Amino acid sequence: MHRLLERQLKKMALDAGKPPSGEVWKHFLQKVDEAYYQADQDRYTLERSLTISSEEMQSLYQQLKTSSEARMSAIATAFPDMLFFQDEEGRFLDVLTSRPEELYVPREEIIGSRMEDIFDEDMARRFHKLLSDTLSSGSLQQIEYQMPNGSGQLRLYEARMVPMDYREKGKRTLLTVVRDVTDARQDETRARLVAKAVNAAREGVVILDENRRIISANPAVEGICQVALLDVLGSEMSALCSAGGPLLEEDAWLTLDTVGRWHGEVQLYRPDGSQASLWLSVDRVQPEVHAPLHYVILLNDISELHASRMELERLATHDPLTGLPNRVLFQDRLEQALLRVQRSGLSGALFFMDLDRFKIINDSLGHQVGDQLLQAVTSRLHAHIRQGDTLARMGGDEFTLIVEDLKRPEEVVHLLEKLLKAFRQPFTVGQHELRTTASIGVSLFPRDGATAEELIKHADTAMYSAKDGGRDQYRFFTEKLNLSAYSYFDTEQGLHQALARQEFYLVYQPQYELATGELVGVEALLRWNRPGQGLVSPARFIPMAEMTGLIAPLGAWVREAVCQQIAAWRKEGAVPPRVAINLSSGELVKPGLNASVASQLATYRIPAELLEFEITESVIIERGDVAYQNLFGLTEMGIELAIDDFGTGHSSLVNLKRFPLASLKIDRSFVRDILVDVNDEAIVRATIVLAHSFGMKTVAEGVENSQQLEFLREAGCDRVQGYACGKPMSPRGISRLLAAPGSGCAQ
Repeated sequence: MHRLLERQLKKMALDAGKPPSGEVWKHFLQKVDEAYYQADQDRYTLERSLTISSEEMQSLYQQLKTSSEARMSAIATAFPDMLFFQDEEGRFLDVLTSRPEELYVPREEIIGSRMEDIFDEDMARRFHKLLSDTLSSGSLQQIEYQMPNGSGQLRLYEARMVPMDYREKGKRTLLTVVRDVTDARQDETRARLVAKAVNAAREGVVILDENRRIISANPAVEGICQVALLDVLGSEMSALCSAGGPLLEEDAWLTLDTVGRWHGEVQLYRPDGSQASLWLSVDRVQPEVHAPLHYVILLNDISELHASRMELERLATHDPLTGLPNRVLFQDRLEQALLRVQRSGLSGALFFMDLDRFKIINDSLGHQVGDQLLQAVTSRLHAHIRQGDTLARMGGDEFTLIVEDLKRPEEVVHLLEKLLKAFRQPFTVGQHELRTTASIGVSLFPRDGATAEELIKHADTAMYSAKDGGRDQYRFFTEKLNLSAYSYFDTEQGLHQALARQEFYLVYQPQYELATGELVGVEALLRWNRPGQGLVSPARFIPMAEMTGLIAPLGAWVREAVCQQIAAWRKEGAVPPRVAINLSSGELVKPGLNASVASQLATYRIPAELLEFEITESVIIERGDVAYQNLFGLTEMGIELAIDDFGTGHSSLVNLKRFPLASLKIDRSFVRDILVDVNDEAIVRATIVLAHSFGMKTVAEGVENSQQLEFLREAGCDRVQGYACGKPMSPRGISRLLAAPGSGCAQ
């Protein structure tokens, strides 16, 4: 039987195409050779035994047979697989294995059993079919199946069955070799997954042999390097780029040979002339000392990342609208300029420029036109400055200019005059011809500051001085301006705290009907009593509140206080007069203005007819559409509207016709000189006639004596207010007037 086993094992190994490898197969062949030699010795012994008795021969033969089977069993169990012998009915004749613990059923229970005794119905059916196919074909058949091993772990097995040239009790026999292929299949699956992942990867993967030649690459390499894989296989790495030198320099190879790994950024030159930035990660791979050496290279195209990083850096340092350096880059350039000035001994200048009337253009024509105007301003400024000067946009309509290497002060003045002249030319933006000038503040360095912060602050202070001086001009920084700036800052800080600390209060100046002398209204005037400083002039803090955005909460407080006071007068039993409140441009453009006013009226149950809002004509001109909607909403509530300081600004008959106005207030500057200036007299008379022609009443402000009263009465003015009729007074003073009718302005 041992010769037959040996032939079948060899046949199965060859047919399978997967003979055992290494020391196991060597050991197996050695055992087979030993079996051949021993068999020959057995035959020689048997021939000699013919001269002995049959009992002795039978005993000797049995010993030899037992010894031979033991040797063949040792050979079979040295084999790494499990061997099952079966007859044609599927009954197990023997089981040989070096690892009996792997058997699903103990060996003793298998021998003599049929397949349906060992396996479940489905598995038994599969093995019966395998047996049938093997016998009918007379050749090797194989299947793979899963079942638990002796430890209960589910494993994958490969079974190979062949017919044997041996009969057991007249029945044909078969040999089945079973191998646990779980780990091998998992390795194959992992290898396939890795291969698929590599092929599907966006990163390029290149494998080099020990001679640095390409032996493998994935499809991503074609897209990154724009080369065909068939053209580069077997070539050096230089085949991946058309020009510009090798991808890896010799120092990189030196690092690989010493450290085993290298990574870094390289430049790739493609066949079409384009250039790409690659991030290379290279590993030197040699699993064992005598194993072949390989290099595995990962290529990542970081060109887009490179471009994005550069764009982010540009956005971080440049204004996206104009392309000019922004505040960050400007600060750095100014600090560098200060260092250069210290080394050269020359001087420099910092210009702080703010566009005049830009807010009006931006609000009335829209932000798109405003943006186009800023771009046009940038182009014009570039045309009048030197190449080495730094022009920057600080935000909004503020620009800065750093001028270096000044040898004479006249150079600064010459440039300033040139810039102001350039601004006075209109800007063509789409279908609009826009006019805007500039207010420019200048600080010289190193004279006006040793740091960038000082220079910026001083140039900004000088710029605001230019604006206060009438705009369209420039100012150089002086220490006097610095003192004014401190006062400005101190007032601004105080404003932020004044509301919370209840430092504001209202006084009321009465308005009288000239024809009857009757008290018909009062104007609410805001006062600020600042601790430690006393009364602060409204002419000082109101413009500042408008510039800092505090005018909206301040206006809301005034309206609330007026409503409270009207409610208090009504509670006293008095009939309150109409109260006039000044409405700023900042409040007029607030979307929630009308809702806020309606809420306050409802809260204090105040009739809308007891309120009058005074607006300046410039508000209407600057905020036309928004003003139109809000003003009409107020009049629909029943609130009257008046134009304050009429005649001092851009007086327009169109506005008088378009907006729902109830009265015009003649500015005190005309009333003051009506008795001595014929022009003022003519203006006052014309204003009264004009107002009456539009169905509006007139109110003269600043009336200080009886002669002015008489002139206004004769000219047909409807109402007056001023010291001649009453100074601004407390709410209690108005209460006394309401309690004593007829004690007002002399008729």
